[in-house]
This record gives sequence, C-alpha cells and structure tokens, in this order.
Amino acid sequence: MKASAISKPLVVSLIATPLFLLAAVASAGAGHGSYLVAKILFPFTMLSTLVFGSIIAPTIALAVLQFPFYGFILGKANVHGSLPARAAMLLLMHVLAVAACFILIGDSFS
Repeated sequence: MKASAISKPLVVSLIATPLFLLAAVASAGAGHGSYLVAKILFPFTMLSTLVFGSIIAPTIALAVLQFPFYGFILGKANVHGSLPARAAMLLLMHVLAVAACFILIGDSFS
C-alpha cells in the first residue's frame, strides 16, 4: 500500500510533464508565440528569466522536474495522511508564482 500511495501521484505527474512541456513549447512558437501557457504551467522557470534574461538549460531542467517533484511531495503526503494540506500548499505556491509571472514579466522577457 505504501508504494502504491507514493507512486500514483508520481506516475500521474510523470505522464503529465511531457504533455505540459509540449503545450508550453507549442504555445511559445520558438519565441514568436505567447508565453501564457509557460507562465501558467512553469512559473518558476519563467521567473528565472528575470535573472538570466532568457530560458537557459538549468531552468529547462527545473521545468522538467517541477511536476515530478509535485508528484513526489503529494505521494509522500498521501502516505502520511496529509494529502489535502500538502496539495493546498503546493497549489497556493504555484498560484502565487503564476501571479508573480503576470506582474513581473511582460509579453517578452528578453
């Protein structure tokens, strides 16, 4: 039961990650589209553009690992019986980061 409780959220996040990455890249259109989807799905990577001026390899790794990290945290919380509280915490953190993206980053971040 413990392994299953941990693995379900992690597996879901591992399936969602490539789909979310594809949606963000397709929306960005190689820099000629909109970064709206990227700001919503990967706000921490987008916030890093404030420091680096562009999306760089380490921040791409951050985007790739973001949802699996969420899945791992939620899986551990599921085992310990704190899933609703941890899910709310992750959601709040994510929403605040998205809000920061819309406040601090314009249409073009370069």
